[in-house]
Amino acid sequence: MIIAHLTDIHVAHERDYPSPAEAAWHPKLRKHSEELLQRLLVDLAAQDPDHVILTGDLTMTSKEEEFARARAYLDRLLPGRRISVIPGNHDRWSAEAEAPLQQHFGDWMRCDLGRTDFPYCHLVDGVAIVALDSSPFVAGEAPADVKGFVDAEQLDELLAIAATAEVSARFLIVLLHHHLRLSAEDALVDDPKDPTPLVNAPEVEEALGRIPVDLVLHGHRHKQMRLDLSLGDRVVPVLCPGSATRVDERPSRTGRYGLYTVEGGALGAVRHRVYEPARDAFVWG
Repeated sequence: MIIAHLTDIHVAHERDYPSPAEAAWHPKLRKHSEELLQRLLVDLAAQDPDHVILTGDLTMTSKEEEFARARAYLDRLLPGRRISVIPGNHDRWSAEAEAPLQQHFGDWMRCDLGRTDFPYCHLVDGVAIVALDSSPFVAGEAPADVKGFVDAEQLDELLAIAATAEVSARFLIVLLHHHLRLSAEDALVDDPKDPTPLVNAPEVEEALGRIPVDLVLHGHRHKQMRLDLSLGDRVVPVLCPGSATRVDERPSRTGRYGLYTVEGGALGAVRHRVYEPARDAFVWG
């Protein structure tokens, strides 16, 4: 089974921010490209994965038109595919964001076990995907300052879902938007450190250590990153492919997505398709 993983697509365009008050967003918008997203999705479709996972930051500031275009790109270029989606902090940029999020992506966040809230679970052949929501909206706090957090109720439900017969017999993937930790390499980079980490990462790790998790996938960091993290009695790969739509001269930051093979109840090949500007194409990274 091949799973495609993309994240932080940040669908937005300068025309969505026409007022002088919104002009400060324009440099941030230019760091991502909707054209690159479309080309990535064409390349991804050609790889014919069995399932697609999108770990948040679908939009830049939760505008309804951003959610609508993100869904339209996915429907048009990945027709008929079921996708597991979670929101990122940029998808909870306002109190009004929940309505367009649910309108455009709610069907991809429905639980196969009948739950009506996070965490939800998707069952795909021999794989179970359990999605946590680490991106709260906090009224009265500037959206850019809101930290990642997974509440205790979600963690309790994660334990209950993992214990069900439908999930316990499958390869278990847990989804987050925020990263649990920085890798040793990532902690040494010159970029400013992320001001919105997962503030209760130790509690999340403790819960993950109590279930037979096989793989953790996340977004938020716009840089490819891997940890092999000790959780309970096992070492678990924790993967982030980096932003799918990033326009950046640094080879480590260009747009990309992951392709992960699960076979025989274990993680096999971990590969990435990376946009190479010199060749104007996605190539194996």
